Amino acid sequence: MTAKLNHIKQFFIQHFVLKLLALVLATITVYAIQSITNQLDEFEVPIVIEVDDGIAILKQNAKTAYITCRGSIDDLRRLNVKELKIIVESKTTGVVGSERFPIGPRNVSGWTRGVKITKVRPDIVSVDFDREIEKQLAVAKPETVGSPLLGKAEITYEPKLVTIKGPKNKLIDQKILRTEPINIEGISASFDTKLQILTEGQSSVCHIEPSEVTAHVNIVTESISKEWENIKVLAMVDSKCGKSITFSPESVAVSLRGSPQTVNSISKNDISIFVDCISISKPGTHKIPAALHLPPGINLSAAIAPPIINVTMEIQNPQIKPDTSNPEPNSKKNEEADESL
Repeated sequence: MTAKLNHIKQFFIQHFVLKLLALVLATITVYAIQSITNQLDEFEVPIVIEVDDGIAILKQNAKTAYITCRGSIDDLRRLNVKELKIIVESKTTGVVGSERFPIGPRNVSGWTRGVKITKVRPDIVSVDFDREIEKQLAVAKPETVGSPLLGKAEITYEPKLVTIKGPKNKLIDQKILRTEPINIEGISASFDTKLQILTEGQSSVCHIEPSEVTAHVNIVTESISKEWENIKVLAMVDSKCGKSITFSPESVAVSLRGSPQTVNSISKNDISIFVDCISISKPGTHKIPAALHLPPGINLSAAIAPPIINVTMEIQNPQIKPDTSNPEPNSKKNEEADESL
């Protein structure tokens, strides 16, 4: 017996270092596994109070709660936070008053396997109940913020009447609903937009059908017109023309239409009327559209009276023969000039 005890004692003495190392490694492994599988994370989730028909929530002291979840890193990553919520089933049946509900991990819905709910705060939610009523309310014309680039904004919208359900004390005196405003700052073109109907902080206790309106913003541009007379007609020719050109009429009237700011910035010296005479290859009288030229960056609607100029061309130097090789038809040039107008 003594020999056996000495043998065991000798074994532990000889392998003490190895056993101590194994114990340390086991301890480290246990803590490593716990650190991976016992991660904590906290989420803010909504508190949903389920009530019977005819009962509405007048006031709820806490709309959300914080829940603490424990699980592995992978399990917590797989958790869909959007599906998490606290559900409280009210026992109120036709009774108006106040009630306090204890809430805890058992009330949490939407968590997945592998995740444990360890804490919920607050742990009590207070709710005031009221009778539920339904009524139709008018929707006010949406307000606008800012100013369009030009002109003014005209607003039309639909629907103008909606149905709202909620607590009697909230809705009994309400006559009209408003929408979120429309930002028209710097807008230059008409557009459509969806606008949420506002309930002045009652969105959690009231239900609106439909909950939004469709608004059409029509940008109406203010415009004026102005006319200039006796604008001289100029010829567009090449440097070695060798032609004598006369116009009938020699001057025209020009009418411009656009925004007041742009139209009023134009003077008579800014307006030029040209007739393209480069394409004329034969002597005689030709009908050529007049072309308007304004300073760069000016965008205005224009009208020229008369729009067609009678152009008479004569050869000044008989030694210079008219160019008759592959003449381009005047009709094509006329079409291009019309398009430029």
